[in-house]
Amino acid sequence: MRSSPDQHDPDWPRYPETILRFAQPPVQIDLRNLPPADALSKLQAAGFGDPFAVITAFDPRGRDLSPAENEKRKRDLNRRLSKTGHRFINVEACSPDGSHCECSVAVIMDQDEAIALARELEQVAIFWFDGKRFWILGAVVESDPMMLPREAGGGRREAGGGRREREAGREKGEGGR
Repeated sequence: MRSSPDQHDPDWPRYPETILRFAQPPVQIDLRNLPPADALSKLQAAGFGDPFAVITAFDPRGRDLSPAENEKRKRDLNRRLSKTGHRFINVEACSPDGSHCECSVAVIMDQDEAIALARELEQVAIFWFDGKRFWILGAVVESDPMMLPREAGGGRREAGGGRREREAGREKGEGGR
């Protein structure tokens, strides 16, 4: 039996309400709404028009760490991404009222690789941008992909570009990528 994401992080129900504040280019995206065209244009101009992940090293498994521990984890993640040659930019993932923010990165990498990295960082989930909209994808927790913004029916569908999409295609008799 699968455990639910909120068993790992009590903040899980608030993930879809996140505001992403990109440092460069200066763009803010409220995940409760579809990303506005001007924000997508700015991201594309900065080289982030194609699929990318938003990952944090902060607060593994939803456990609150000290600011010093979180900062060390952030530096280690940035160093690792630089060393492996992944293109990334800093992003603040914040509650709507700004009372809670986690330093994150938007990083261009394959969806499966992003989920594997998030698992190593003990993250409950990542945000995935498919080129048009954002999704929440489980990492240390198996969960159905959640399309953002949420729809009345829960917004759960397959996020393109990764293992889950290929598995769904095989189940339907379609070939994988």
